[in-house]
Amino acid sequence: MFQINWKIKSLLFRFLNFFNLYEILFLIQKKISKTSDIKLEEIIFYWDIHYKYLKENKTKSLIEIGAGKSLAQNIYLSYMFDQEVEQTLIDVSKMLDLDLFNKANEQISNILRVNRLPFARSIEDLKKNFNLNYLAPMTLKQINDENLKFDACISSTTLEHLPKKELVESFYLLKSIVKSNGVISAVIDYSDHYSHTDTSISNLNFLRFSEDQWKKYNTKMLFQNRLRHQDYREIFKKIGFTIFEIKGDYGKYPELVSEKFNSKDKETSMLWGYYLLKFNEN
Repeated sequence: MFQINWKIKSLLFRFLNFFNLYEILFLIQKKISKTSDIKLEEIIFYWDIHYKYLKENKTKSLIEIGAGKSLAQNIYLSYMFDQEVEQTLIDVSKMLDLDLFNKANEQISNILRVNRLPFARSIEDLKKNFNLNYLAPMTLKQINDENLKFDACISSTTLEHLPKKELVESFYLLKSIVKSNGVISAVIDYSDHYSHTDTSISNLNFLRFSEDQWKKYNTKMLFQNRLRHQDYREIFKKIGFTIFEIKGDYGKYPELVSEKFNSKDKETSMLWGYYLLKFNEN
């Protein structure tokens, strides 16, 4: 696994962001660090979680927030639903890489032991062969302004990158975008993402810092809101969702935990969690 000191990575991201060098970042991740490369040996567990609840809800259309570069999760769902679920995928910037998409398609079809769908040579091929609508740049506000409706919304390891204010606004929008009998299926990564490429630090290293201290390292290119599992539950309850949740693995606290976080609450040390949200019936 590619390793880089987390403070150096933070400085690098700050530099790239200042000069708006997002294409350079994607090139580094693809060609140098290989962090965006696709090497699937098995289906990622939370893809199965999404599939289970989408199937139970008899989903025919969905929207995903933060689709990413390879759309691997969407390829998997396309196979599992035999292309009968229309997936609309949005991102704030155009990140799709067709090389990575085709690598993911090859590997997922091999894992599932099914005939591979055709490689994509254009965005139009995504719709034609996978029933995927890729829209970027695109926001939930624009989707809502177009009065588009979906049976479900899915999100994987994206919500932790939204500032709290934007997160709350997004879920109020989803109350209009997702049909009243629909669901929101969300997997959230609560770990310090710098620890993914620097194993010398704790996977909860960022809990050491106060809000002011964390601003020094929290760059737009890898923004982390540091909200904990219980924080999301409070937000979702306040907005008015019925909640089903899965609590994931727990990490080890760093030697020092900022007083901003309640280290006596076990949920503060969670590394990932899952929320299935439905609309209150009353």
